[in-house]
Amino acid sequence: GTLLDIDAKRWRFFADFLNDVAMLVDLMSPLAPGFFTVTVCCTTVFRSLVGVAGGCTRATIKQHQALRNNTADVSAKDGSQEKMSNLVGLMLSITLINLVSSSHLLTWT
Repeated sequence: GTLLDIDAKRWRFFADFLNDVAMLVDLMSPLAPGFFTVTVCCTTVFRSLVGVAGGCTRATIKQHQALRNNTADVSAKDGSQEKMSNLVGLMLSITLINLVSSSHLLTWT
């Protein structure tokens, strides 16, 4: 517990890195179909660790950003910005899929 508070940046970086590793392993899993179950189980464990390390450090970082004991306001703003960026990303990905789905060359390059 206390190490997560003291080294919040390091654990946050670890969580981001582990999430990237989990996504990469998920993308590479079709190359080894015999190990698909093992890779999915490993990436699920990775994402569980990401949730713990990321969630704990997020609280510490939000508390640091709350200069006037307004942690709830900072948390609400962070949550709304995260939802908005996810929504924009979803809309862009749907648009991109519609653009490249008609061409096999664009889909696989």
